[in-house]
Amino acid sequence: MSFIETRNSRSGNVSPPAESREYKLTGYADESAARVYAVANTPAYITDERGTLYRQDVQLSKLGHAAYTITVPYAPRKKEAGQYSLSFDTTGGTVHITNSKETVAKFARPGEPAPIDQGGAIGVHGDAVDGTDAVIPSLKLTVSYKHPTGIITLAQIKNLARWTGKFNSAPFLTFGPGEVLFLGCTGAEGEETETSVTYQFACQESVNNLAVGDIIVANKKGWEYSWIAYEDFVDNGQPGKRPKWVYVERIYEPINLAAALGFGA
Repeated sequence: MSFIETRNSRSGNVSPPAESREYKLTGYADESAARVYAVANTPAYITDERGTLYRQDVQLSKLGHAAYTITVPYAPRKKEAGQYSLSFDTTGGTVHITNSKETVAKFARPGEPAPIDQGGAIGVHGDAVDGTDAVIPSLKLTVSYKHPTGIITLAQIKNLARWTGKFNSAPFLTFGPGEVLFLGCTGAEGEETETSVTYQFACQESVNNLAVGDIIVANKKGWEYSWIAYEDFVDNGQPGKRPKWVYVERIYEPINLAAALGFGA
């Protein structure tokens, strides 16, 4: 048995990216056995400056008794109906906060009383709590999903518009309920053909036992909104403000995204 790559076997393109490799196999009288051997002994994919190219086929051409020419074409992976590809962006988002996680230090002029504890309130003066802008973790997902024929109808397109701005009521793409917000999608009608739709999502983790001053927020789902009500108080004759209540609000409607969109369960 012999299996060798032939001289000058490799040919290909940069645009569109593609490559073909040729081998010579001898020693297998049975064509099915020869094909199995060729599949096991040729790369499933190759990677170079063109990116990753995947084996598309293993083609046998009989040269004689127990001898074959094996041709293996490579190209970008084909997207079949029911498959999706995913890209992501973790560039941090910005949010305005009025309370810190911790007051690290407090200072006063020599001879004056030490500053009072404001419970983490930021920028307190008079009746105002100014707060500050902070960078927070942020994840955006772009999912391109190829739908079978007859799924993306005009009725479904209308539904997709209605579902924009809703968050997941059940697990979706491994995220827990309330952590994925549907931002909308783009695509083409697929009444009589397979069609790909590009979906946009924003993801935010839920939190448990979040400390806000002396208050513990038992739980807040990712896309629920929390805000702080402050109270006036006096400590050693010095007025200040501190968190009195924390409210958690639902501002988006929930929906089972996996059931609605047809993927991600």
